[in-house]
Amino acid sequence: GPHPTPELSFAVMHLHTYAGIMITASHNSKEYNGYKLYGEDGGQLPPKPADEIVRERQEVTDIFHIKKVAGGIKKIGSEIDKEYLNQVKTIPINRDLIKKWGDKLTISFTPLHGAGGDLGSKALKEAGFNKILTVKEQFKPDGTFPTVKYPNPEFHEVFKISESYGADVELAVDPDS
Repeated sequence: GPHPTPELSFAVMHLHTYAGIMITASHNSKEYNGYKLYGEDGGQLPPKPADEIVRERQEVTDIFHIKKVAGGIKKIGSEIDKEYLNQVKTIPINRDLIKKWGDKLTISFTPLHGAGGDLGSKALKEAGFNKILTVKEQFKPDGTFPTVKYPNPEFHEVFKISESYGADVELAVDPDS
């Protein structure tokens, strides 16, 4: 299922894999939808290795006859989600402030049709925020981004639907999350 892009970086390092592949919908323009490749350090591949992979990919004429990868392919799932969320909890935040406001503060949360809806909601709840209003109209992943022109949180217009929820705080993450 959908996973936030930062979780892939975490998974590559956590699982000690050689590489990671993220199938992604671009939050720039849907014409850029495709995939991202991550190296064993959890970062996106630099130009030279990325160019080598692109060259090799262009030589593939039948996707059913691709060389097998040593060690195989592992899809990340709920076990990595749990480890990722545990790691997210280690990020320093003001726990006293959350204890004071976590039950009072209402947060509208939108993943802007991207991959971060489920884990983003869980991360907020596990941090101690209990009044999370998920923006239903933008929660389901959809690479065509039907409710926004550019699904980037830095553009105020992406909050138009979220504003109607009347929350104290509006939170949006880009589709990669």
